[in-house]
Amino acid sequence: MALALEEAHKALAEGNRPFGAVIVSGGKVVASGHNLTESESDPTAHGEITAIRSACKQLATLKLEDCTLYTTCEPCLLCSGAIFATRIQRVVIAALWADAPDYFDLDKLSFLDVVDKAAYPITFTTGVLRDKCAALYRT
Repeated sequence: MALALEEAHKALAEGNRPFGAVIVSGGKVVASGHNLTESESDPTAHGEITAIRSACKQLATLKLEDCTLYTTCEPCLLCSGAIFATRIQRVVIAALWADAPDYFDLDKLSFLDVVDKAAYPITFTTGVLRDKCAALYRT
């Protein structure tokens, strides 16, 4: 999660919203990414998405079944769709949407609202480095 937090700081330094993600397989980091929506003028370039794109290229596959995604904040529906499409089986989340109310419409659905709808089993953990990541969303 510390590496995902570093990615979030990179996003912020580049003028983007502070979201970062890392993908691990077999105990090794295979990809990392951060939010690039503003700098790339790409509304789909969320931190999780950029990490997933990178991991798929790095591993030359469309499926990330043996991977764990670490993300600085609870994924949105766009990112949840990418998680489900690549069949990532474990997600580790730091901050929740409630920690970043200026960034999310709290009435909309998030990963935690739809994870039980996945067509395969996903395990998830929340709260890892939550305070440090949540601090990003209060600055």
